[in-house]
Parts: sequence; C-alpha cells; structure tokens
Amino acid sequence: MKKFIPIMLIALVFLPAFLWSAQNITFEDFISNRDQISMFRDSNFFIAVVTFVLIYISVVTFSIPGATVLSITGGFLFGLKLGLILNIVSATLGATFLFLAVRLGFKNFFRRFEKSSARFSILVEQLKVNEVNILLLLRLMPVVPFFIANILPAIAGVGLKNFLWTTFFGIIPGGFVFALIGSNAGKFFDRGEAPDLTIFWSLEFLGPLICLIILVAFPMFVRIARYNHD
Repeated sequence: MKKFIPIMLIALVFLPAFLWSAQNITFEDFISNRDQISMFRDSNFFIAVVTFVLIYISVVTFSIPGATVLSITGGFLFGLKLGLILNIVSATLGATFLFLAVRLGFKNFFRRFEKSSARFSILVEQLKVNEVNILLLLRLMPVVPFFIANILPAIAGVGLKNFLWTTFFGIIPGGFVFALIGSNAGKFFDRGEAPDLTIFWSLEFLGPLICLIILVAFPMFVRIARYNHD
C-alpha cells in the first residue's frame, strides 16, 4: 500500500489544483503583478530563482496546467540563457518525480499484465528496442501533452536513465522558443497584452523541428520494418 502513496498524493493534489489553476495561472495575473515580481527578483535574486524552480517543479510533478506561462515567465524574469536553463532543469526534475511516482505505484501490476498478455508483451518488446527514439519523439512532438509524455513511459517500464536524458534534451527546442518569447515579452506586457505565441507554430520553428522529428523517427521505422519482415 505504501508504494501507492506518491501517486495517490499526486491524484489528490491534481484535481483541486487543476480547478484552481484553470482560472488563476494566467498571463493576466502576471501582468497585474509584474512590477512587484520584478522588484522581488532584483532585491532577492537567489530566493527568486529558488522559488521559481520549486513552483515549476511542483506544477510539472502534479500535472497542473500552467507550465507554458511559467516557461515564458522564466524567460522574462531571468533572460534567455538563464531562463532556458531554469525551465529545462525544473521541467526535467518535475517530470522525473511524476515518472517515479507512477512507476512505483504500477510497476508490479504491468509486469503481471505483460506476462499474461502476448500482445502487450510484444508491444513492450518493441518499445524497449526503440525506447530512445520513442522517448525523444514524445518530447519533440508539440501535440503530445507534457504530462502524458511523463506518465506513458512509466507505465511501459522505460528505464530511468533514458527517461531522464531524453526528457532533458528533448524539451530544449520547445523550451528555447518559450524562453525566447519570454525574453522579448516586455513590449507585450507594457501594452497589457499576453505574449504572442504564434511563433511556436511558425515555419521558422516547425520546419527544423519536423526535420529533427524525421531524423529521430527514421531509425525506428527501419527497425520495425525489419522486425515485421523477419
């Protein structure tokens, strides 16, 4: 029963946090408190960094909506370079905590299910063969919700080491764009507007990202084709 405590805690926190954050973690809140937040950062820089990291980790661990706002906020408060580092490290740690909680709670259940189901066993086998490629694709594809990309690998029995490094490097492209938007968000905040997120879907970003996705996916499809042929 103790092994289910982490995932139960996450579930208990998620619902009220989701209902609260759906209305409260917005750019409007940040804009209205922008001056106070900036003053706190300038006078207590180290505490501001630690506070931001802890909030970001908590949001990701408990799958609370608002990570996008935090990523852009990180770029605005700490600049492109430091903001990107803080965003990537915080998101990776939060994702890892959620991954470990889910794996701890359901690891034995899915092991028994794998032994009893031939199809699931084959699926897990293919996942292990293409583990790194699939993990990177989950991070690179912007249509995959972040919390799903944290939970599915834990359910499938992915190794912690591969999960950790593919998460860290896989979220860098998207994280860079969000931090870049944040570092240039001052002009929008001055007008009382939210930053323009359309750059995330621009050809300048999606073009290289699609090429990277194809590069990562190609070896996986080759292995699957060989497996089916044999």
